[in-house]
Amino acid sequence: MIFASPFVRWPALLAAVLLATPTFAGGEINLLVWEGYADASFVKPFEKTTGCRVSATYVGSNDEFVAKVIAGGGAYDLISPSNDTTMRLIDAGAVEPVDRSRVPAMKDFFPIFALPPWIVKDRVLYGIPYGWGIVRLLADADVLTGTAPDSLAYLWQPRLRGKVSIWDDVEAIYMTSRYLGFKNTYDLNDEQLQKVKAALIALKPNIRKYWATTGEMGTLLQTREVAAGNSWETTLVSLRKAGRHIIDVVPKEGRSAYSDSWMIVRGAGKNTCVYQWLEWTASPKAQALAHKVTGFGYSNAKMPEELAPADRRQYELLGMTDPNVIKTLDWWQLVRRRGKYLEIWNQVKAH
Repeated sequence: MIFASPFVRWPALLAAVLLATPTFAGGEINLLVWEGYADASFVKPFEKTTGCRVSATYVGSNDEFVAKVIAGGGAYDLISPSNDTTMRLIDAGAVEPVDRSRVPAMKDFFPIFALPPWIVKDRVLYGIPYGWGIVRLLADADVLTGTAPDSLAYLWQPRLRGKVSIWDDVEAIYMTSRYLGFKNTYDLNDEQLQKVKAALIALKPNIRKYWATTGEMGTLLQTREVAAGNSWETTLVSLRKAGRHIIDVVPKEGRSAYSDSWMIVRGAGKNTCVYQWLEWTASPKAQALAHKVTGFGYSNAKMPEELAPADRRQYELLGMTDPNVIKTLDWWQLVRRRGKYLEIWNQVKAH
């Protein structure tokens, strides 16, 4: 999805945020990131205050992080992979430990993001949590009849034939694993994967298409081409603002959640701009600017205080500030047999 936001100048704020590190050091940082994570609204004030120029290369999947960093990590300083990928990079020695004393804004992070297991190895921290979100199960209230759904089984109902769209990603395997009641979602054996495959093939009559971007899913719901599926917060919020009655289903089987972290490519920590960027993007102000672009949740618990009242209410309505909601989420984890998961997913699509 392509994001856009107005240019906002915060040089005085950024100068205060970066007091813990030298400013106007000059130089350059090269980012390998998801789209929206290097938006001008928070990059430009950072560049003006620090003298550090930011260059960004965008990725479309977590597998791209692994391929590009391991193949030629010297081209990048910072990357923003998700929590089912971070440990692959740590185990490969592709990223270096983070000195959290140089990122004082972390003191205000939600507890789950203080030392999350997906970026900690041997008690050493290898990343700074940044954007996060919940894989939402959405349903068009204008199509629903009867009681609102409370289960992933809703997607498999015959009455939704040709009216469902889900993300073209192995997340479909995670979702179906929970639907089938498996507890080891990220470490399924061959027999379990075959059952997941069968369930996903059984879902295919209901699938209108597999979406690739949140914008695509939003359009499918907006035009009523589909009535249900999964997506991120941005889709739900934009449709509700457009006057559509979209239900945010909380399935009893649980919901997946991702967390993207800034990780320092091995050897890049000596770049004086790196820790200035980490501290800036960990601050409530910078994260509020980022939220306006992406609609995602962010790691600093004080970020919502920087939002406009209406945006803050919407953020709270999504449960993004509720520690009890955060505790219930099935956070993505490393999938050791990711190649097998991808094989199963490709077989489902080709069936």
